[in-house]
Amino acid sequence: MSIPGAASPLFLATTAGAAGGFEISRSIRINDDDTAYFNRTPSSGSNRKTWTWSAWIKRGKISSEACIFTAGSGTANTIRFNGNDTMKVNAGSDGSVETVAVFRDPSAWYSIIVVLDTTQATASDRLKIYVNSVLQAVTGTYPTQNSDGSYNEASVHYLGRQVHNTANLFDGCLAEINFVDGSALDPTSFGETDDNGVWQGIDTAGLSFGTNGFRLKFA
Repeated sequence: MSIPGAASPLFLATTAGAAGGFEISRSIRINDDDTAYFNRTPSSGSNRKTWTWSAWIKRGKISSEACIFTAGSGTANTIRFNGNDTMKVNAGSDGSVETVAVFRDPSAWYSIIVVLDTTQATASDRLKIYVNSVLQAVTGTYPTQNSDGSYNEASVHYLGRQVHNTANLFDGCLAEINFVDGSALDPTSFGETDDNGVWQGIDTAGLSFGTNGFRLKFA
């Protein structure tokens, strides 16, 4: 699976061999020195208890806080890298978890999948972070059952920056971003392991994205 970058082709895997042969053909390069980001405001609110977010991410800088996807008219919800290179997700109104693992390879493409489902009775099922299809061990506090987060409310959502200011801008490359409104999906909805044991993206065109969901192919 190759992803052409701004200047030259980048490769998620040098030994492609996915069963379906799907190729991610485009990425977007965000330079924090340019204060670059995307924003979108849904016309109406939707499911704030259950959603899935997926993206391929290549960090341009390490050891710096970088907001990837944020939302919230009041309390901001964020998917971000911390300054210590862990990944932290604030997704419910009162929940925040952080990975034990750190992600410090600026040459690597990471498949990041975040799943929120606060309707679940088991706390650890309410917020999950997967990296390259592997469920991450986390520390922190899970959202309370049936709590509403800020994603999918009718307020501005940002890709590449914090909600309330332009601090902690993301720097790096993003590709094949999917946001599924109303469904808690497994990693297999977004990727598969190829014949060489490498996690690869698959075509998500058949997913039901819901009211405020979207797919960004940067094509």
